[in-house]
Amino acid sequence: MIGGWSAARLARFFPNQPLAGSFTPVACLESFAWNRSQTASGLLVHPRLVVTVAHAVMFRAGARLFAAAQVKVELGNVRAWADAVVIPSRFVENAGYVPSTDLAVLRMPWEVCGPMQPPLVADSEKEGSAALWGWTLFQPRAQVSIPITVTVDEQGLLHYPASNLPAFSGGPLLRSSGPELPEEVIGLHRAFHADTQRGEAIAFSSDDVVEAMRALGFDV
Repeated sequence: MIGGWSAARLARFFPNQPLAGSFTPVACLESFAWNRSQTASGLLVHPRLVVTVAHAVMFRAGARLFAAAQVKVELGNVRAWADAVVIPSRFVENAGYVPSTDLAVLRMPWEVCGPMQPPLVADSEKEGSAALWGWTLFQPRAQVSIPITVTVDEQGLLHYPASNLPAFSGGPLLRSSGPELPEEVIGLHRAFHADTQRGEAIAFSSDDVVEAMRALGFDV
């Protein structure tokens, strides 16, 4: 388990929801637009913010991208609709063809947990052993962790052996920073390449989240 929060700590925010045990900050997402829907994963990085990849909350119509009308976020027994989404304009302008900008930050309508430490971000070395976390596609959806070995290409994208895991889009790549210490976030899963049987992730940056938080009105 990656740094869960107790049900007792959450109960004061959700007095009408009986919560038991604890949960990890890996979120289960479902986006809706028109008569279409798609599932993905994400990571809670603040009591009101979840990060994922942009294409997980966008839909393609021809050569254009459109944001989802609604995004449902589930964390343990907590379920809520995101009330705001920040996506890099360069990703939208280039119809999703700029992988390094494939990031979205979702704002929850209320705090889903008490004050929390931001995730540790591995801003330097990202290669080596890690774990890919995400939610399976079919009901009942389950949270899964897969050991991986990460390499970095010239564009700064992360690569690792993987199978096709469509609902893992936006799921975090985490690695231990040492015994009894929290995990570090090194990236967010964004794609699977069938020709090479390898996964691809964007390198996660704390600067991206700070910029999105300011856009959403948070004092950072």
